[in-house]
Amino acid sequence: MKLREDQIQQVCRTILSRWKAKGRIRPKVPDAVLLEKMIGELVEDFRREEALDREVEGLLDRHSREMADSRADSRVLFQKIKGRLAHERKIVL
Repeated sequence: MKLREDQIQQVCRTILSRWKAKGRIRPKVPDAVLLEKMIGELVEDFRREEALDREVEGLLDRHSREMADSRADSRVLFQKIKGRLAHERKIVL
């Protein structure tokens, strides 16, 4: 994961408190319930992105010889492939 669990919890607490302070939400359940759901969604989102990264790396590995012949920049290709797969799978990066 890109963030530690305590960092994810802090981000979610901050978002929730700001949304409540600005009147963007009026929770009908306790904050703890909302935080648990927010943290779960954020963790799952990071896991989806990590899985996508592994898939893109696998694709690049399988085509590494072709890339070497064409002198393609692997980081640029990684970002392009990741962007396309994320778009196809409706994953927000």
